[in-house]
Amino acid sequence: MTQCIVYDETTKESETFCSLTAAKKWMRERIKQKHEVSGQKYRVYSDGEFVNCGSISLTGSNKSFVANTRQTKKGY
Repeated sequence: MTQCIVYDETTKESETFCSLTAAKKWMRERIKQKHEVSGQKYRVYSDGEFVNCGSISLTGSNKSFVANTRQTKKGY
């Protein structure tokens, strides 16, 4: 499962989303209100472990490699 955590640095508010689309939408709404926002994407495994997959970019690709997996191309 992919989990996205976004943080509004202006109001010190944070939100957690299970989809990248919803996280990007929230970030864009805050940017329209002249807020500074940032976000991180995490891969969560069934045993509770999680891996940071990098920051959320509103333009371009958000795909990245996850270390110690059998990935041959960017996926998460």
